[in-house]
Amino acid sequence: MTSNAPFELLKDMRDAARDLAAQEITYSTQSAGVKNIAYVVNGVNFYCDARDVKEVSTCENLMVIPQTKNWVRGLINSKGVLYSVADLSLFAGYGRPVQANKGHLLLLNDADAQSSLLVSRVIGFRYFEEQNKIEDIERVLDDTDGLAPFVEEGYQVDGENWYRLDVQKLLAAEQFREVQ
Repeated sequence: MTSNAPFELLKDMRDAARDLAAQEITYSTQSAGVKNIAYVVNGVNFYCDARDVKEVSTCENLMVIPQTKNWVRGLINSKGVLYSVADLSLFAGYGRPVQANKGHLLLLNDADAQSSLLVSRVIGFRYFEEQNKIEDIERVLDDTDGLAPFVEEGYQVDGENWYRLDVQKLLAAEQFREVQ
């Protein structure tokens, strides 16, 4: 391999891209859609807009707060900021809490709320194609239990349903803000 090989490869790729552009051939990639963060709560697949999440973290050093609803698991300190921890499994009414030491936290990008959502597992970034959209979302919302009021759309990919959780609607809900 010569020392110029990487540059020659880049030149060839640039030339090929110019040839395709001249022929008006374009390719869409998976990243052309809206970037979402996908996660699992009690075996149910959810996602939210990636802009709603500031950071994904583990649930370490959880400070329990007495006399709160069972789904309010406590507070965590992340980089000097306190976040409340809401267990989405218990909030939804699934009845089984997420194991804090095995779950993941979605630190929400809302300075007023300073909330985080405890979920079973974070999948990562996910993009959905319009042809996979569930047309009649109301007929499949039974899976989402108490989160149904915050789900407005979903997609079916590889036989699995994915539900979009509207984080802003959740944060604005009186039910979510009432912690005692």
